[in-house]
Amino acid sequence: MFRTFLRVAFRSFRKNAFSTAINILGLTLGFGAFVVLSLFFFNELSYDRWHKKADRIFRFTTVDEALGVTSNEVAITNPRMPLSAMEEIPEVEIASRVMYAGEQRMEVGDKGYYSQYGLYVEKEFFDIFDLPLQNGDIATEAFDQPHKLIMTETFASQIFGRSADPLGQIVMINDQSWEVVGLMNDVKSNSHLGFDVLMSLFPAQSDSSLAQYIDSWNGLGMIGYAVLSDASKELQVEGKMAEIALANDVNDFWVPQLQALTDIHLGSSGILFDFYHIEPGDAVYTYAMGGVALFILLIAAFNFVNLTTAQSSGRAKEVGIRKVVGSTRSLLISQHLVESVLLSLMSLFLAGFGIGVLNETMGLGLDLDMTALVSTYQWLLPAYFVLAIVIGLLAGIYPAMVLSGIKAVSILRGRFQSSAKGVWLRKTLVVLQFVASIGMICITLLVSRQIDFIKNKQLGFDKDQIINISINGRGLTERVEAYRQTLEQNPDIVGVSYSSNMPGRTFGRSGVNVEGGNEDEPWIVSVMSMDDQYLDLMGIELVAGRNYGETFGTDEDESIIINEAMQEALGWEDAVGKKLVFGGETRRTVVGVIKDFHFANMRHKIEPLMVFYNPNPGANFNVKIRPEQMKATVDYLDQSWQAAFPNYPFDYQFFDQEFDQLFASDEFFSALVSTFTWLSIILSALGLFGLSFFMVEQRRKEIGVRKVLGSTIRQIIELLMKEFVLLIVLANLIAWPVAYVFLKHWIGDFEYRIDLFAPKHLLIYLAAGAGAVLITVLAVSYKSISAALANPIQSLRDE
Repeated sequence: MFRTFLRVAFRSFRKNAFSTAINILGLTLGFGAFVVLSLFFFNELSYDRWHKKADRIFRFTTVDEALGVTSNEVAITNPRMPLSAMEEIPEVEIASRVMYAGEQRMEVGDKGYYSQYGLYVEKEFFDIFDLPLQNGDIATEAFDQPHKLIMTETFASQIFGRSADPLGQIVMINDQSWEVVGLMNDVKSNSHLGFDVLMSLFPAQSDSSLAQYIDSWNGLGMIGYAVLSDASKELQVEGKMAEIALANDVNDFWVPQLQALTDIHLGSSGILFDFYHIEPGDAVYTYAMGGVALFILLIAAFNFVNLTTAQSSGRAKEVGIRKVVGSTRSLLISQHLVESVLLSLMSLFLAGFGIGVLNETMGLGLDLDMTALVSTYQWLLPAYFVLAIVIGLLAGIYPAMVLSGIKAVSILRGRFQSSAKGVWLRKTLVVLQFVASIGMICITLLVSRQIDFIKNKQLGFDKDQIINISINGRGLTERVEAYRQTLEQNPDIVGVSYSSNMPGRTFGRSGVNVEGGNEDEPWIVSVMSMDDQYLDLMGIELVAGRNYGETFGTDEDESIIINEAMQEALGWEDAVGKKLVFGGETRRTVVGVIKDFHFANMRHKIEPLMVFYNPNPGANFNVKIRPEQMKATVDYLDQSWQAAFPNYPFDYQFFDQEFDQLFASDEFFSALVSTFTWLSIILSALGLFGLSFFMVEQRRKEIGVRKVLGSTIRQIIELLMKEFVLLIVLANLIAWPVAYVFLKHWIGDFEYRIDLFAPKHLLIYLAAGAGAVLITVLAVSYKSISAALANPIQSLRDE
């Protein structure tokens, strides 16, 4: 019987080739977009869930409630806190501390290599996370000793080659010998842990400063993780951590917290001092993409249901004949459902082949680790198959039930017509389609406006033609001054400077008191250091006082420059000459006030900032060059570097490219929404195009009668268009408030944002609505015009 159903289905597909092609094309595009976006969605949700204890692992964080701080949550804690929590809180089974090492220069023989993402970890780290170690316990037990390290296989092959055995090899780091005690496979991509080297956080006898630091309660700076006996005990553990902190004289404005491991990737966009290089996701964007995926699939499914329902009346006589020759209602229903499900499965099959093409041709750039993803969600691939069957059943069930229930004699006498319920179903689905499409158009355009706004907003500094050269490493800082003097001789180099940091990166914080103020309530303020050339090189404006300079003699020890935000927070009208107190004794005089500049992204308000004077080489060596000779000057920098530091690679980047990465996730979201908005428009237009064919065909005799009675071509076209246009107008009235609610929630994360009620932005809603009406007219016009121009004799000759 099933084989018969298949044969009849394929005959029907050939007979109705046009409608079948539209159904398959629309549903294939819908499935393809849905699968790509849903894979992205579940990939974002899958981060770190592959660890066996994932539901009980938490990261130590701190809520900083000190004066001067507006971005309150930080992903660091007191150095001693994780160890004390494990020792004193019964609900904490295991805890481990982690220090971010960042870029590390390693020497093997006379060759130097860079580890880009090093971490110092304790032995317990391996009991918390399930890492793909190749020699297991042997490697982890060694982390109870100083100067031991584990490399990823990829990084080890860069240093020792693929065929060599790195175990037992010695590498030099800062003139100290470190032994390679383990290898591991690269960590899965869906993890917030990004590293190529793990180094033992176990102080040697010569590392007294490290031993003192990790055992102290001073300041915030340690990364930590804990495994709880029960995840529901999180609040109890936080309360006990607060008691431990107060018992050890930790400032009461630092409130210890925990963050679930599974929340880190999508829940850290507002958390500072998240040192890992893995870019955190954004929960709003991720769930929005999930919504877009659902919208796209619904639009495609609505088209499928619409067209299947609309063409059902054309098969009425076929159903009548089948009933006359003995076919039962259950067989007729089964036949319709088999055809509908078969079309749906064929579309899913075609979409599966097109996922990679869709990802590439639409420029989505989605990087998905399918092995890691499927291992986390084993049900995902079967779910797509079930979904296709469900859509097929939903599309076929209504026409199957209606047609199979009509008496054969009524059908064969030509008395069967589409029911009013069927018409209302199609109208409802058309409205819902365009609610999704119009809403996505509004969201796309206004998201783009917001991103343009933050990118073009006055930053308070110049970011173009600046090159940052990393000078981390003892061998570099000792000799970089000679390199600087060489560069200053080149007329194409506008300026050079040293600084501890650059805008867009995480700035450190320091406590400070106002002279004569309450010493028990210090201000916690962002800090950086610079030389006297930095302000000019960056184009940062000095609004009061003076810049630093060697001629003043005491600036390095006795002076400080602050920004406008700090002057305003302290309530000073004129900060120059005021004194700030550091550590209870050290006093510095404010000698200058700089104009506020954005040293964090636009989601954060500009915070108070103190800039110290340091004429010596810092972590950043900044070079500003003339744009006319860009390539030649970069080549000159490289050649001069090789001459000065032959054993060190020329590690540099353009500052504007790095800073623009702050907007990468916002631009990616905008590009995705824009791409799939166009796809939703195409699907909606495709559905209207196909639906208009069937609706005009059903009214063919009516059109003929109207022409005979004197209706003009224009009147007939308006008649056919009117119904569709009214539906799109209704869709606009529903879509506008829906889009506004989403945009209001999304834009609320930005400290600096556009006004959604500005006239130029309100016009976007009207433009989206007008665009939808235009698309409707274009999609319906072909069949409407051809029907209006047709000779009425052709439609009335069988009456």
